[in-house]
Amino acid sequence: MPIDNEDSAVFASLESLVQDQYQARLLDAIKDSKTARTSNGVTRSIFKGRGMDFEEVRQYQDGDDVRLVDWRLTAKVGKVYTKMFNQEHDRNVWFLLDLRAGMKFGTQQAFKSVISAHIMAMLGWYFWKKADKIGGYVLSEKNIMEFKPSRLRKKVMSFFSAVSENTRRQAAPADVSDTNSLTQACMKLRSSCRNGNIIFIISDFYDVDEDAFKCLSSLSRTNEVIFINVYDVLECSCPPPNVYLVSDGNQHVVLDTRQQEVQDIYAHHFFKRLYVLRDFALKYHIRYVPISSDMGDYYSVVAKMMRRQTRG
Repeated sequence: MPIDNEDSAVFASLESLVQDQYQARLLDAIKDSKTARTSNGVTRSIFKGRGMDFEEVRQYQDGDDVRLVDWRLTAKVGKVYTKMFNQEHDRNVWFLLDLRAGMKFGTQQAFKSVISAHIMAMLGWYFWKKADKIGGYVLSEKNIMEFKPSRLRKKVMSFFSAVSENTRRQAAPADVSDTNSLTQACMKLRSSCRNGNIIFIISDFYDVDEDAFKCLSSLSRTNEVIFINVYDVLECSCPPPNVYLVSDGNQHVVLDTRQQEVQDIYAHHFFKRLYVLRDFALKYHIRYVPISSDMGDYYSVVAKMMRRQTRG
């Protein structure tokens, strides 16, 4: 993900989220081998943007899949034409985007909240260009904002605008101590997503608990669910050996990383939570995509991981 200046590392401007539509083409190479369950028992690929019924040909437009080019007609008339197919039905693509205080942290390239916002935007534009409806929930300390899935660009832009605004907003210490939980957001998501939806949950999953897992397992039975676990490298390994004063705005603790035992406990705490999340995803056929802050080009990393997990 390109970081142009210091500000773009700590918040995601609406303009930058709009620009992410040009990164959506990285996802066009995703194979259609993975299928999702729908309410009527029929399986189909969640990334299959169009049905199999031929509708018409039209002149090529920027963003069209080159695999659908009608080469015979193109050669005949001298202009590029694309085959169009009837879509099986409009899909609702939901995003649950965690933008609470814990996500506004980062030691490599950008805050987790900024990385998450750009990943969401890339995926959102990809599905929007496939004629799907885009919406979701923005989870902050005091609010869980809902945006009903829509094809209207105005509605999609309202969703993206709220995402941008919440990457800028800094929580007061009092808000952090009394924040909305991931479980609360998952419960709202479950009430909105009956079946046949694509659901991306983008978070560090720091407070995922048994109640959240119950909601997520229920959602996975009739929807395609994808976890995108965004974390910073400092969360999985201690900083260099030294004595550090750490604060959440309310409490202060001393972290002495000179001790090997402290380093081991620190790493164990992180990886235990990561493995629990990964194993849960595997059990319930949920795609699990880990994104570390030191991966560099997050757009390509997500596209490659999504392609890798759609095979077989």
